[in-house]
Amino acid sequence: MRTSRNGDGVGSGRGARTWLQALGTGSEECVVRSGIQSVVTSVIGVSVVVSAGGCAVTGGAGRPARSVADREKLIKPGDLGGAADSHRWIFDYWNQQVIRQDVPVGTVFMGDSITEFWNLPVYWASTDGIMQNRGIGGDVASVMAKRFQADVVQLLPRNVVILAGANDVTFMLMEKRAEADIVQDVTASIESMMDQARAAGLNTLVCSLLPTNAGHITHAAGKPILAAVNERIRAACAAKGCIYVDYASLLSDPAGDLRKDLAYDSVHPNYAGYEVMARTLNETAVRHGLRLWRGRTERRRRNALMGARGRGF
Repeated sequence: MRTSRNGDGVGSGRGARTWLQALGTGSEECVVRSGIQSVVTSVIGVSVVVSAGGCAVTGGAGRPARSVADREKLIKPGDLGGAADSHRWIFDYWNQQVIRQDVPVGTVFMGDSITEFWNLPVYWASTDGIMQNRGIGGDVASVMAKRFQADVVQLLPRNVVILAGANDVTFMLMEKRAEADIVQDVTASIESMMDQARAAGLNTLVCSLLPTNAGHITHAAGKPILAAVNERIRAACAAKGCIYVDYASLLSDPAGDLRKDLAYDSVHPNYAGYEVMARTLNETAVRHGLRLWRGRTERRRRNALMGARGRGF
């Protein structure tokens, strides 16, 4: 299987179709009526029921309004190298709209192509603030940590969902890095994002890396590394008071590989796979005192998916 820079394989459906997804998943339309800002979305929001230790505090729609001076402040990280630079201008654009108009943000999803390709409005409905998808195909956790202030913290969300590290593992294996070094570097980058989120008072959900299957270029060598990174993430969440979301165990077959009935290719989930992820994320949040409102019935989710397909997404 021929592999692109993100280690996902050429069959991952990038190009114009992916770019439209990146533009469309935010689904924001801001309407000002009588001086009160309404945000019209079909996106995720999270309502806090009980604070979870460490990372779980009030934010998002429950925060104080930005001052006029704060609305003029904007963090732009510039070029960081690699895949992230392809999305920098559009993320700067949307970040500016959120800040200038003081739009409440419920949840930001940070990640690579697995996050970028997740058509979030199909699975979630808005409640207390808009959803922002900050996934970039081919991005690595080390670069995500550098853009975290710009693409997450400055938006003042209530929650952040982090899924990062798969591409780091692939690239470092291709560079013949030692297994222990890969585990250390990947977890250090993820922990950097956790620390930034914790310092900003965000409810922080950190997701396990997904397994791969035999079609992936580094599947055999990467399998034990992915498992080791997940254990390190789990331990870091416990130590830092953040929330660990275990996608891997539910997406794995008995051999520990990505289930083919839940996979689009050797790396990415299909519709059913993302449904498993959405349910797991929601149930995990509930167990930790957060309620992720899933306002879409199965029929509505299917209709939304078909509508997205009709629009070329």
